Amino acid sequence: MRLRNELSLPQSLLLVALGFAEFARGALIITLLPAYVTGPLGASLTIVGWALSSHYFLDTVFRGPAGWLVDRIGVPRVLTMGLAIECLSLIGAMNTRHPAMIIVFVALLGVGTATHWPAVVTGTNRLTEPERRASMMGLVFAAWLTGSGLGPVLINFVLGGHDRIAFSLLIAADVLAFAVTIWIADPRLTQVHPHQPKSRHLGRTLWRFRWVLPGTFVQNMTLGLMLPILQPFTTHVLHLDHVQFAELMLGSGAFTVLLLVPMGRITDRFGLHFPLVGGFFIAGGALLGIAFFRHFFELIISGGILGLSYAMILPSWNAFLAGLIPKEIEGWLWGVFMTVEGLGMSVGPILGTRLFTIRIWLPFVASSFILLVMGAFYASFPLKEKIQN
Repeated sequence: MRLRNELSLPQSLLLVALGFAEFARGALIITLLPAYVTGPLGASLTIVGWALSSHYFLDTVFRGPAGWLVDRIGVPRVLTMGLAIECLSLIGAMNTRHPAMIIVFVALLGVGTATHWPAVVTGTNRLTEPERRASMMGLVFAAWLTGSGLGPVLINFVLGGHDRIAFSLLIAADVLAFAVTIWIADPRLTQVHPHQPKSRHLGRTLWRFRWVLPGTFVQNMTLGLMLPILQPFTTHVLHLDHVQFAELMLGSGAFTVLLLVPMGRITDRFGLHFPLVGGFFIAGGALLGIAFFRHFFELIISGGILGLSYAMILPSWNAFLAGLIPKEIEGWLWGVFMTVEGLGMSVGPILGTRLFTIRIWLPFVASSFILLVMGAFYASFPLKEKIQN
């Protein structure tokens, strides 16, 4: 009840739209796409790889332009444009029988999904008081994780010869998200900044964030380092079966979602420093445990601690960024930050697989080292002064 009272209707609608859209995206790229391509289409997994690479590439590249559009035409219009592209992409993927066109449509989906984060984060920040930013960021990430986590799981119930039904459900989810964005009405979300800074001023603005952009990049690179090696590490090194692997992942993910909002409130109440710095140190320690522990119970504990650490980091880091961004270019700058995040996520898997071939525990140790260094750096970093200035 308290949460409901704290959220305005436009804030709630933005979170619902994000949840439905990420449900459709997660279900497609993680579960439906591999099954559809290798099943009814009879193509190889190479097509899936190309489709996903193209999707994430365009999703990353178009985040900056999407943020620029938010500043020019407002949050709701950008979201509706993106969701319309996503609906058309899913309809095209459902009706094609050519593997090459699957790559095209899944890539086009990335253009639509590129609007999610710049629009939703800019919108929720415009609607939220500065003293509640971290709580709102916790809700945004909870909506994202819930949607993207439930999608791949629930779509399994309609697979197995029912691919058109599965596609139709994903299209329906995006149509619902589209309908929700049409109902969003708040003058703060449609506020535009017609007098945009010149390009040289934008360059100076980015230079002022030179101490933030590297942290944004390497923080997401640590996640990318582990993504491609989690499954082989747990099955071939830890000798966990698929059920235990699913339990480990679902438990850590659910624990993170449950803690995001409470940790956001703690950040708003006590400040950014402890959750952010503490989160980096805790994450570094948890990853070391995952690298060297071999008992399932120890791994469950380490996974839960890792979930806690990211529940501390995500709201505090993004609230920190929100306090730094000038209002007249907030959409564009959020898009830039998210582009840098995407680049980190794309570089991470390449390094992670390479490190895994050298030593099986090396990706976890490398990620741990990076996060511990970030914790040490931001422990002495004047977060509050930077926001005030």
